[in-house]
Amino acid sequence: MGSHWYPIEEADDSFLTAAPLRHARSVDVPFSAEETWAALTGDGVSSWTRGMRRLTWTSPRPFGVGTTREVAMSGNFTLRERFYRWDEGRRKTFTGVAGTRAIFRRLVEDYVVEPTPEGARFSWRWAAELRAPWRYFSYPLDLLAFAPTGRSHIDGLPGYLARQAARPGTAPSDSRPEGQ
Repeated sequence: MGSHWYPIEEADDSFLTAAPLRHARSVDVPFSAEETWAALTGDGVSSWTRGMRRLTWTSPRPFGVGTTREVAMSGNFTLRERFYRWDEGRRKTFTGVAGTRAIFRRLVEDYVVEPTPEGARFSWRWAAELRAPWRYFSYPLDLLAFAPTGRSHIDGLPGYLARQAARPGTAPSDSRPEGQ
């Protein structure tokens, strides 16, 4: 039995500053920008992000503008995303396009990886607008689900990279892309 998909209105960069729900967070990691980018486009993302059960890239590599993926979250919710920006090794931005529940009206997520003298900085922005009736519960949903998921996604990256580097014979960038 297939899932029903509810469309999400595509949005762009202007939504990152205009959305009713917004989060931004950065973390410095003691790994190169290349290793950090590889982790964010590899198969480990769901292993350190709270509430994320599985991430599946639905486009072939090499990735670029138009790349798609599906993210299965706790609570039997799956989100389809399409990247409208892909600056390899530096920045990628997606908009939500559909979900298995009619929660989001619009959704955008932006990732930026920059080299620093000590490694790299990963900066993340998330913006969303919920549909009725969910929007009437925006504050508790944000407090209990969206904000903690975002924090775990950003704050969990350094630990993931350290665990990958500690594996004998591997480096953080050795992780294979999801689905390959």
